[in-house]
Amino acid sequence: RGGICGEPSSLPSNRRPFVRWHMGGSAEGTVDADEVHKFGAFGSDWWEPNGPMKPLHSYNKVRCSFLNGMAQHLSLSRDAQGQPERLKSIKGLKVVDVGCGGGIFSEELCRMGLHVTAIDAAPENIAVATRHATEAGLLASQAESQQGASGGSLTFRHMTADALASEVGEGFDLVVCSEVMEHVSDVPLMVRHLVSLLRPGGGLLVTTLNRTQLSYALSIVAAERILKLVPDGTHDWSKYITPDELRNHMAENGLETKRLIGAAYNGISDEWYVVPETSVNYLMFATKPSKTDAQG
Repeated sequence: RGGICGEPSSLPSNRRPFVRWHMGGSAEGTVDADEVHKFGAFGSDWWEPNGPMKPLHSYNKVRCSFLNGMAQHLSLSRDAQGQPERLKSIKGLKVVDVGCGGGIFSEELCRMGLHVTAIDAAPENIAVATRHATEAGLLASQAESQQGASGGSLTFRHMTADALASEVGEGFDLVVCSEVMEHVSDVPLMVRHLVSLLRPGGGLLVTTLNRTQLSYALSIVAAERILKLVPDGTHDWSKYITPDELRNHMAENGLETKRLIGAAYNGISDEWYVVPETSVNYLMFATKPSKTDAQG
């Protein structure tokens, strides 16, 4: 269960993250019912060490490191001269993990000291995520959470991005959507919903799969059919999105892409590597203009 962000046992008892679970919201708009059913059926497999989600666990190291490195691009506050204050870390920021699944990335974000709201359209996933967070020792009382204000917190909610946006608006410093975009029914609408959750000056992280011949060969033929790293039918290559397409959708919603990197997975060693090539897996980070920038 480990990762770059550390184990919960490394935190003093008064700084354990606080986990809550809330059911609510709707499932419409970008949600593909077949995809929700497919991933909701994984159950405890989300947290099986050698199960179908094994690559996502080892992917945390790259995802966490990349996201923390993007702190310098955020413009969430201004100094006395009105200039953007560059952050050295994302610790303490509010983040929403859209399409959290079993909570693999959500837990690591919480351990980084972020205040995480994790949402998913499948109630089964929310139940699994909550149960594991409790078993992992992340569950704490409200009093403990308040005493350890410098630590992270984690809230699980069964709802969609558009439902959450209707409730809280631009309520988050960071929005993450990891390995989800290739499973939604309407990518442009999904990007719009993600941006609607992001406060001015904040950042959006998307990790997904490029639509290339190589990605088909590796993620479907090799990973699903030959090596059986993930169940057959997990991916639909026609739903993959190219970096240019995603960048354009972000630009249409007022975001500026700051960084694009590729990632490669070694199924033998269960390790991910940052690579310049983006023909299969890639990570993209974009920022929303601050109100001052927009006015200028």
